[in-house]
Amino acid sequence: MEEETIPGESLRKLNSLFIHNKELLKNKKLQQEIIAWAKEMQAESREEWCEMRATSTDAAIKIDRKQQAINRGKQRDKKYAPFRDYFKNLQYRHFKEYQKSGKTLSARAFVIWFLKNKAKTVDIPYKNTNIENKLNQLAQANNREFKKAFANYS
Repeated sequence: MEEETIPGESLRKLNSLFIHNKELLKNKKLQQEIIAWAKEMQAESREEWCEMRATSTDAAIKIDRKQQAINRGKQRDKKYAPFRDYFKNLQYRHFKEYQKSGKTLSARAFVIWFLKNKAKTVDIPYKNTNIENKLNQLAQANNREFKKAFANYS
């Protein structure tokens, strides 16, 4: 650790204290102990300040990274939104047709139908290795929403 120095203004106040106190003025050992104590207090304060600054900086960085991730998520969501709307509307039409005929359209069945009949003509924004899984997730979420909507009308 580097040698701590007492700031000028504080040193002047300490010197004034030594000069105006006859006991302190005579006792050089006590003066040295007081100066050592002041340096130690300053070092502790500086260390605490550095820790608080590091903590604050880390918190600010974490908040910024989180906001950047949220913004990236929003951008990614914009990319998928048109497809999700198209997929949902198509699934809703099939869902109603099945319901009219007294059947239930499962999410899996719709995805299989979609992949056979529409996948070649529609630009699907998901990666090829993950298309079926993503479409299943999307279809399941849509089915839950449709069932809630129809339950409210019944």
